[in-house]
Amino acid sequence: MNIKVKLLVLLIVLAPVLAACANGFLFATATPTVVPTPTVDPQSSAKIVKAFWDALGAGDLEAAMTYVDDDITCTGFCHFKGKQVFQSYLQGYLDAGYVTKIGDLKSIGSIVTYSWEVSRNGLFVRRGEDDEMMQVEEGKIVSWQNYHR
Repeated sequence: MNIKVKLLVLLIVLAPVLAACANGFLFATATPTVVPTPTVDPQSSAKIVKAFWDALGAGDLEAAMTYVDDDITCTGFCHFKGKQVFQSYLQGYLDAGYVTKIGDLKSIGSIVTYSWEVSRNGLFVRRGEDDEMMQVEEGKIVSWQNYHR
């Protein structure tokens, strides 16, 4: 009988210990997957292009040029390189009474496409989509491609 009491005491003492050890043993516990937090806003290129056109639409060429790289290139309808030439081109555009509004921005990395609508002195001129794109690198527009006339 003495042996039965000892076994019972041993069972009472060991049962909680074994239960605590086996708690996570039979069933795997989920561990959270570490995912790095993106440091670059995936829409930052689109935001820069939008800010450029918004400033230009407000007639603020100086503010618009803050988004333009010194070595910007323009291809397609326009063929030039450099910030000064680009600024002269845009000054003529504004002096002629043109305003461009953009929408439906799509960004794939540094490339931004958008739809656009041009008016002159408040009157609608034309609109288009999928025929203009800008490329942004390090927070500046480095390339503008437009394929409309």
